[in-house]
Amino acid sequence: MEKIIKKHITRKLYVCLSIMLTGGLSGCGAGDSVQAQSTPSTLATKDLTAFVDTYWYVPTDYLLAYAYSSSGNPKTSAVNDQTIWHITSVNQGFLLGCSFASTNNGATWSASTIVGSVTANNSVSIGFYGSSLTVGSGQLTTSSGQPAFLMQMSTGNGAAGLTHWAYMLPVTSSNPAWSSLPGTNSVSVPTATASGC
Repeated sequence: MEKIIKKHITRKLYVCLSIMLTGGLSGCGAGDSVQAQSTPSTLATKDLTAFVDTYWYVPTDYLLAYAYSSSGNPKTSAVNDQTIWHITSVNQGFLLGCSFASTNNGATWSASTIVGSVTANNSVSIGFYGSSLTVGSGQLTTSSGQPAFLMQMSTGNGAAGLTHWAYMLPVTSSNPAWSSLPGTNSVSVPTATASGC
């Protein structure tokens, strides 16, 4: 019995040590409590109120994506991936809205719901919920002096998929891209987003 208890405690301490080394946690011991180290600065949420009712797009330099098809020959092919985000609301570090993507020059658009988060250190994770789940990760940063999301995403199943990285930049009605999105046959932002999500 004593051997079993020692083995249990040793295993628990090993797990706790592993957690402390990789996750920065304290409070491990022979007891059951594990508490995350935290300070007010690490718990602060990003103020995202300026992002409400903004639109974001993929500039020309970042349209390149790769599509995969298990039945294709070759299996991978380069495509233009234009994506529009409309951020409709924010709450305690979360972004909510709609995304619209086209890989056929704007002929058709697939819509999905955005549920994303931005941490205090500007790390970004966004779930795009539509006919399938796409997860994008990246960083809130700047590009040419303006705010930008530097994002990476992959989506699909075993038979087909798409991988893309891009800077997402803000777009307004004063930008030429508003009325003629790069990578499309002169499709406007209002046309691309007309279906809602």
